[in-house]
Amino acid sequence: MTAALARPELGTTVLELRSRLAAITEAPAIDVRALGTGVAALDAVLARGGVPCGRLTELIGARGGGKTTLLRHLVRATVARGLWVAYVDAARTLAPRDWAAAAAARGAEPVLWMIRPERAARAAWCAELLLRSGAFALVVLDGAPPLASAAAVRLARLAREGGAAFVVAAEDDASAAALGGALRLRVARGSRTVKVTVEKGGRRRTVEVDHARTVAHRVCAHPEVPDRRGVARPRAARDGEHAAAARAAAVVAPARRERAARVPAAAVG
Repeated sequence: MTAALARPELGTTVLELRSRLAAITEAPAIDVRALGTGVAALDAVLARGGVPCGRLTELIGARGGGKTTLLRHLVRATVARGLWVAYVDAARTLAPRDWAAAAAARGAEPVLWMIRPERAARAAWCAELLLRSGAFALVVLDGAPPLASAAAVRLARLAREGGAAFVVAAEDDASAAALGGALRLRVARGSRTVKVTVEKGGRRRTVEVDHARTVAHRVCAHPEVPDRRGVARPRAARDGEHAAAARAAAVVAPARRERAARVPAAAVG
């Protein structure tokens, strides 16, 4: 419906356009109070049965503690409902193979948008634009520098106005001190399980997630393939110089032999 309104046919009248617009604006909105995390045991202890919409959620845990794995389950559960998700990968380290299935498009429109800013400091600005758009049911800010109190309040207000679930992943309490989220989850990796503790926004309880679940991976900060052209060029240049020298020698050598053969004959005469 939206695509047809953006690119109307030549024979479409103003009245038809108005009727299409009315059909869009008068359509009943889907009231989503929470988004399931994809872990049934965790949803059972949360106040709304999942991550609350219109609120800021804090996800705290050390690097390698399982935050990315929990976020991936949350994203896949949201995408399965046909809702749009925006994921800001400030560290630019998410492994693409772990998100290929979740990024599958429904029809002609993708439901998962991965944003990788050139600088981590621009991640909060990207999240602000995404929340202002009102198009996403879930916005994740991962790997960004600690947010200031003013920025956290502004982003939480935008999430409340747009009705989006806003999740910020932080590595320690100092980074999450200024967030003031409605829900706080602490993630820690055990020997065979990932422990998720609900510290705020639900019954204070620890849920253990078995390692048998698929674990999301991260790659190095600069996953691009190293550029080998700088190493290959000198060798190619040397090969080219040798080939040119060989061709020049093949042309010059007969002329030198011919001159050498004429010089003794002139001396004898």
